[in-house]
Order: sequence, then C-alpha cells, then structure tokens
Amino acid sequence: MKKIIQLLYILFAVAAFSACSDDNQGEVVSQDLAYQLDANYVFVDIPEEFPFDPSNILYLEGRTVMKLNAKSDGTQTTITEGTEFTFNVKLKKALDQDVKVRLRKDLDLLEGHTLAELPDEAFELADAIITAGSREGTIALDITKPDVLNAMPGYVLPLCLEFVDAISGVKVSEQSYSVLIEMILTFEKDNIDPSNDEIEGEYFSNNVIFESSKTNNLSYLYDGNRSGTKWYPGRNDYLTMTFSEPTRILGVRIDVVTNSYKLGSMNVYVDEGSGFISYGRFVRNNNGVIYMKFKEPVNMHALKFDGMLTTSGGTGPDIYEITFIK
Repeated sequence: MKKIIQLLYILFAVAAFSACSDDNQGEVVSQDLAYQLDANYVFVDIPEEFPFDPSNILYLEGRTVMKLNAKSDGTQTTITEGTEFTFNVKLKKALDQDVKVRLRKDLDLLEGHTLAELPDEAFELADAIITAGSREGTIALDITKPDVLNAMPGYVLPLCLEFVDAISGVKVSEQSYSVLIEMILTFEKDNIDPSNDEIEGEYFSNNVIFESSKTNNLSYLYDGNRSGTKWYPGRNDYLTMTFSEPTRILGVRIDVVTNSYKLGSMNVYVDEGSGFISYGRFVRNNNGVIYMKFKEPVNMHALKFDGMLTTSGGTGPDIYEITFIK
C-alpha cells in the first residue's frame, strides 16, 4: 500500500511539473533557498528630513560679473559698452499678485576687491515689477553721470537682489542673488588733429633725450638729416623723448620713407607732469613727411611711442628723423 501511495505522489509531481512548463506559464528554475542576505552589508540610508525646499525662489538670470571698460581725459569719461544695462530676474513659479524687486548696493560683497566703490551719484537703478501670472522681470541700471568717474584704475559696484516688500512663501536664491560690476578706467586724451597740415612754429630736436629698447641707429633720429640712415623699431619696441624742462609743444614732424615700410600707426603717450597718459592710436598714410599736430598745445615733459607698425600692419617701419615744433 505504501508503494502505491509513493507512486501516486510521483505521478502528481510529474503532472504538476508538466503544467508549469507550459509555454503560456513561463519557465520554472531551481533556486538555492539556503542563501540569505548578510544584514551587515545591507544598509538603506533614509534621512529624517529630505533637503527639498518647496518654496518659490526669486533669482537673477545670467552673468554674475559684468566687466566694463572706460576712457577718461580728466573731464569727459566714455564707457565702451555704453551706459544703460538690464538684469533679468525670475521666479520659479508665477504668483497671482504683482511682485516688486530691486538690486541694491551691498558693500559686504566687496571683500577682496581693490577698486574704488562706484559713487551713488553716478548711477540710477530702476526696480522691476513681475506682474501676476508672469515669472520674469527686468531691472535697469543707468550710469547717468559717467564724467564723475575719472579715478584710475577704476571702480566696482556690488549689487544684491531683494524684494521691495516681502512676499510670503517666496525666498531669494542663495546662489544667484548678486552681481558685481567692474569698470576698468584708462586715462586718454583726444588731442591729436586728424589732418596732416604743415605746422608753423620753431622746429628743434636739441635738448631732447631719445631713449629706446631698439638702440641701434637711434642717434640718427635727431642728427638733422631728414633722408639719411633709417631707424626701424620692432613690434614690441618703444621710443621715449624727454625734454630738459617742460616745453610748450605744438606738434611733431616725422620724416619717413615712401615705400611699403613707411610708418602707418602707433600708440602715443604724453607726460604732462604726472606720468604718461594715452593720447590714443595715431594712424597715418602719408609719404615722406608726417605731421602730428596737437589740437591744444601741450606743456610737455616727455613723449612716448610704442606699437609702431607700417601702413600694412607690418613690423619695422623706417623713420629718418623726428623733430618737435614749439
């Protein structure tokens, strides 16, 4: 009887296995149930509080540092990039009410900066209004008095974003909340006449000390021979001419060649008593004689040239003689 029961168990097991092997049921595979996970190597870190902040966020979009360049002649200052600027502000989610926000000066952001603080009288800031249902607004900065900005090497304006009136449930971003405006100022006078007209006055080159990084043939620049041996500077060479005492100068005559090596452009600097200041880039395309006339006569201590190039932008322009007119 026991053998009959055992046979029946075997038949039932085979039938069950065949049923589980049906294509519609999937495949049965064996598994070692003796295997268990080691509790020492299974760890799930569930923090008590998730760092997700559901608050609405106000933030500045775009650059956080703005670099400007300006030139001043001591009276008038010109900012290369202009005087009007805008900054975009955004909300993470639109609100059902208008929101007024602004940028204000924050001197705490000046740590580590050596430029002077941009004076309040030089600029105006207009608040932004983010209207109900919108996520964006624009804050306007207008440098209304650039001429008061005349101290080198320049200025810095640190601004931070804030609400004009606090809004419940809305925070200011901790990352995109400030902008730093840096303006580098150079002193440059517009005092060179664009014409090449001959200059009336007394021509001289004595009592002037000529110095240069290119010393070869330097003495020929003031030997009185306007078509003799040439002096030709490299791209990085400079030439300074220092007077024995301050002299009222009307202009300069430069004798050059008439071929492709004639002088075409150079940077001009003048020492009026407080060090060299830029007079800008001098550009000419004249054969033989170049006249550099000052719009206003200069009480000059010294004159400096560098960046001297030919009319085609090449190096080594040929110069015969340099003569001053007073």
